[in-house]
Amino acid sequence: MFKYLFYLIFLCAWLLAFPVIRRTFLTFISLQLGSVSILFLESSFIRRLYHKFENLFRAPIKLQADNERGKIKLPHEGYTISVETALNSRCNSDYDQNPKKFHWGMFDKTKRLSDEQIKKMIELAKIPRFTNQKAEIQFEHNILSFVVDNLGSDIRKNWLMIESGMQQQAVGLICAALGVGMVFKSLGEDGTTISDTEYATIKIKLDAMKPTYDGSFWTSSAPTGSKPWLRGNLKDPARKGKNPLVSTLERLKTENRTGKESTDETVGQLLWAARGRTPHLYKSRPWGMTIPTAGGRQNISSVYLISDNQLYRYLNWQKNRPTHSLLVVRKIEIELHKELLETFPFSNCFIVLGKNEGFGRALWEVGYQLLNLLLQAQALDLVYKAILLDENQKETFRFIGIPDPVFAFFLRHKNVDQGSH
Repeated sequence: MFKYLFYLIFLCAWLLAFPVIRRTFLTFISLQLGSVSILFLESSFIRRLYHKFENLFRAPIKLQADNERGKIKLPHEGYTISVETALNSRCNSDYDQNPKKFHWGMFDKTKRLSDEQIKKMIELAKIPRFTNQKAEIQFEHNILSFVVDNLGSDIRKNWLMIESGMQQQAVGLICAALGVGMVFKSLGEDGTTISDTEYATIKIKLDAMKPTYDGSFWTSSAPTGSKPWLRGNLKDPARKGKNPLVSTLERLKTENRTGKESTDETVGQLLWAARGRTPHLYKSRPWGMTIPTAGGRQNISSVYLISDNQLYRYLNWQKNRPTHSLLVVRKIEIELHKELLETFPFSNCFIVLGKNEGFGRALWEVGYQLLNLLLQAQALDLVYKAILLDENQKETFRFIGIPDPVFAFFLRHKNVDQGSH
């Protein structure tokens, strides 16, 4: 083992000393690994392996000073991009200029956002609130800080963490609609205390972005490539719509009692909006979703559906491919179902979001999904009501089989009998 380690160190030192040889060697390795991938390994694995090796020798990326970069002109059609297309086009960015290496989005190193453009984006990223505590976006130049009241560890703090997640997602979707790049700057898996009264969850950097989807900022395509879309037991989601993201977010509310009843098709569309697969890559993997993920983690929260006396879990990955399906978890006992309908008489169909770990990042992820559900329901003009669950309400859903529920989205489904057993 030590012998191979010595050889590796010697090879790295040799390549560092001779740049021309290094470039030739990297090109050769890239071609050889590409050939091997066709025969033996997944191409995403080969790309990740090569990019890790490449990073050992690549010089750090240097950015021009702001006064040397031109002001970006945001695409005028951004205000008309639909909720569905913005969800499908959401992606983070970096400066490596390679969408398949790390983040799919590519910052434009020659352009910059003005302070006025950033202020406008923050104004557009308003969310409907569930609490009256502080949850705000502070910014210095192009770095946004998401700050909430420092309230300790009770249920109110958890609710504020979810609302902070909604704000993060609102910024991300405004970026997706307007063709702006963003990237998260972690403050830890729980965020961090910044004063006696303030708690920061995360920071986000905004910058100009290059069009990433075949020369466009947006796409309505399903995932393709080495892991193409696998049709599931739900109807394929719509990735285009009629209602612009920007105006829908502007009028968004936590409930709508005057819309239409949901159908199997619209419930499926809501599930995709919450956590569906999209065509962009993350670290060469087809991990793209309508929400961002903490370091690419896929299972820190879950989406459940309760309908027709059944508890389902939403699946967006099956047979090693992106998909759109429901998995039956269990049949709900008659008495439990009756109790559920009596506790929440507004609804006969429920989408419930649960967290699978104890860190704040799981609550932020719930917030991402919650905002997406609200936007999609509003765009479809559905009857709905959204509730952040208190401890008694959580207990009702735990008995049904959801381990750690934190949020419920109530629907009136036209094909589900309110009193069905």
